[in-house]
Amino acid sequence: MTLYNRLKPLKNIPPYNAENKDMASMPPRWKKRSQRGLFLSVLVLWVCSIIFYSTILNPFVKEYANVDSYEHQSSSNHNAEYYASSSTSDSETLTERSPSKIEKSSSRKQESEITVEDTSRNAKDCQLKLEEYLHPRIYQWVMDKVPIAVNVKVIKNQYHVIFNTGYIDPHLWYNAKYTCNDNIETATVMSATKPGQGNLIIQCPQSIQFNETALEAVSVVPIGGTKTLYEMEIFVECEKQDMKDYSPPYTSIGMCTSIAGKGRIREIAHEWVEFHRIIGVDHVWIYINSEWDDGKQPEKPYISWIPYNLNIKPYNFTDRPWTQRSEFFRVTSQVECVLRARRMGVDWVIFTDVDEYIKISDNETSVDDSELPPLKNFLHKYYNDDRNAIGGLVMNSIPFGNNLSEEKNPGNKLFIDHVFRNKKDPTDVPWSRWKQIVNPQNVHSYAIHWLGGGDVLKEIRLDANRMRINHYKEVNKGVGVFQTENASDLVKDTSLADKYHDQLTDALD
Repeated sequence: MTLYNRLKPLKNIPPYNAENKDMASMPPRWKKRSQRGLFLSVLVLWVCSIIFYSTILNPFVKEYANVDSYEHQSSSNHNAEYYASSSTSDSETLTERSPSKIEKSSSRKQESEITVEDTSRNAKDCQLKLEEYLHPRIYQWVMDKVPIAVNVKVIKNQYHVIFNTGYIDPHLWYNAKYTCNDNIETATVMSATKPGQGNLIIQCPQSIQFNETALEAVSVVPIGGTKTLYEMEIFVECEKQDMKDYSPPYTSIGMCTSIAGKGRIREIAHEWVEFHRIIGVDHVWIYINSEWDDGKQPEKPYISWIPYNLNIKPYNFTDRPWTQRSEFFRVTSQVECVLRARRMGVDWVIFTDVDEYIKISDNETSVDDSELPPLKNFLHKYYNDDRNAIGGLVMNSIPFGNNLSEEKNPGNKLFIDHVFRNKKDPTDVPWSRWKQIVNPQNVHSYAIHWLGGGDVLKEIRLDANRMRINHYKEVNKGVGVFQTENASDLVKDTSLADKYHDQLTDALD
């Protein structure tokens, strides 16, 4: 049929009547064609919609969805990739972005990302942020069996990064390749301390100077292994705050310890600090290896209370004894303290626990009628000239406590008022649980009782009648580290209490 014949029936269609719009008035053939045309129009519109959505609208929707999903992830996925600060009222945040998302978010980065320096008001706040930053990462590093990055210290304008390797083979990581900021020069491994309490100190090359270049990252590649990258921004910022708040000038003799818990232990630490201030310590750093409890410790200009809640016990290591796990970050804090003292130019830094008090013989403190406090006088007179040849001065530990046959309930006395010890001459007591006065300019690593690394590791054991540690461990239970001394073997030694009781009481009021 020709096109003419197909169109011919249209001639018989009556003219459009505006008053008669009803389809019923149309001829049957026109009505059928109108219905068919309506169906085809809907079909064409549906097909066009599909083509428009798949070719134009859908990619845009996906792009928007990806960005929105990423923004939601950046605010909620703290443990995996992100670290957010919640300590400030205006919700300032530090965000660590996934490398695959950096290009998408670069247009918003300058407006939304706030640096650590903007959010940290002081060293304490920065340490608390660092704790929060480290907790999920420590878990991941433990699972991956790689070193734990703990802190950064700057000495003579060079970055030093402290890693803990106490739960893995420290020798494997001692021989690994370390680089700073992907620098072509390999970083130097400065020390590996006692196995089981291992710490590594990585010294970045001299080409990366603190006053010229920011330390952004450190990478580690073990022999035959894969690369691990550690971001350094928050560590460096906390070291800057440390320089301002935890590094007082004119410190000749410093002292470091760590405690865990709240309440009474912090009162004990305060008593310990005030005693050693009397005998000549200038500044004390106390690492708190438990939850921070602001305002529960006395704020003194000569005490730095440092948040350090990095307890390793929850990670349930099966390949290390419990005692080594309990000392895990204590050792790292001691390494950190040595490096801080080295950076500050401190002459001596002392490591004891808060139940250990230094006892100096009266014969030593009266030499030349010096006006110096006893400890400063002793160190200056006997060891100042030879200090460059000394790594540490070792003090033996003499247990002190109560004679329970005389006093069943001694109550809360000053530690130095517990005056019983073994009747042996202190020089005849076997060396045990000794502690050290360290020269940080010669030593860069320390682990509870041992010098672990440095330029000069010479140790001098001091005569216990000249200088020693009075160890007041669980004094209300008796005498001896494990309360094993019999009453008949005890003697009363009031030398420390007689000399310092009144001064210490006044200092604590």
